[in-house]
Amino acid sequence: MQFLRMAVLIGLALVATSFTPTASCADSWTMPTTRTFTSCKGHARVTVTPRDLESQLAYFEDKVDHVEPAGQTENGPRAATARVQTRTGGRWRTVWEKPIANEVAPVDVIVREDGAYTVTFDNWHGTGYGPNAVVIYGPSGEQVRALALTDLVPQDYIDALPHSVSSIRWRGKPCFSSDGRRVVIPVLVPTSDDEGPDSMVPITVDLATGAVAPANDFALEQALSAGRRVHAEQLAAAARAKAAFLAPLLGPAVNDQREWHDYLREAVARLRGPDISTSTTVLRLPGAKDYAITETWTREALTKSYADNVALASLSPANMVAVLHRIGASLPPGSLSKVTLYVAARGDIWPEIRAAMAPTGVHLVQLDPDRPIPQRRDRIAQRYGA
Repeated sequence: MQFLRMAVLIGLALVATSFTPTASCADSWTMPTTRTFTSCKGHARVTVTPRDLESQLAYFEDKVDHVEPAGQTENGPRAATARVQTRTGGRWRTVWEKPIANEVAPVDVIVREDGAYTVTFDNWHGTGYGPNAVVIYGPSGEQVRALALTDLVPQDYIDALPHSVSSIRWRGKPCFSSDGRRVVIPVLVPTSDDEGPDSMVPITVDLATGAVAPANDFALEQALSAGRRVHAEQLAAAARAKAAFLAPLLGPAVNDQREWHDYLREAVARLRGPDISTSTTVLRLPGAKDYAITETWTREALTKSYADNVALASLSPANMVAVLHRIGASLPPGSLSKVTLYVAARGDIWPEIRAAMAPTGVHLVQLDPDRPIPQRRDRIAQRYGA
């Protein structure tokens, strides 16, 4: 459990290294700071002061331990605040200053030129998540409405959008309508891949009432249809992945380097459990122009001081036997006694591999591609529950 907790914290720390919040979704975040957002013509501005965090690590630790408010300093501000100001006669006049709904800070803010309406978007370290994806504040700082992403589009549409470790990439840069009565939010249209320019569909929210409406009914229906299609594709892919995960493992149907890497990782995980760290090396065909480096990698994988679990396969089984003979003959006797070597090899070449590596003292484990390896119960429970 302690190992899992540390893994979660390390992963969160890596996520939190280099993000300066903008209107776009990103996967890395820096500490939130006080920021000022100005209206397009410069007649109004909003200064947002975030809740005071001790550090990113303190925030992540508290989140893991379910301590709220996560990461809070002892004496710092315990809520995010916004100060809305308008320019009159060259001087700034405060319209209102109050705490706002975001847990730490919003990612983006827009304010109408007269300062009458302010709209915040998303939450620090959680773009697209939570009940405050969009929040509208009225003339006196009163909350007109807070909207979750599900108030704008259906859940299957949200599931089809690109997800990162901490966020959902769901929108472009919002703005006010030409008459100033609505906020227009460009919502990303899901696609099957990330190639090509983003397509957006505009959704509007009435500033006075918080009512949601499409800017174009036909465009929204087309977007929703795309979302349903992409979500169906995702479900089908997930079902295929689950079936493959649960099924007995056999060697690759195609003699491909990437396929063998995947086979080695999965085979070792099924034999030894999910917490075993194993390097994988695949020897390319001897005639390939980039073959030589893979033979070097094989030797290095076995002889590096930190090597303990090594998995090996080859696009040419006969060549792998020759390579292991050369390696075995060149190493001091017993020098690999602390190494476990998993070799993808059928029964016809296994005796030769054992003979080639016997002098090194390496612990050999055969991965016969023709012999199915069942999935482990602990891995099934870890991924899919009991």
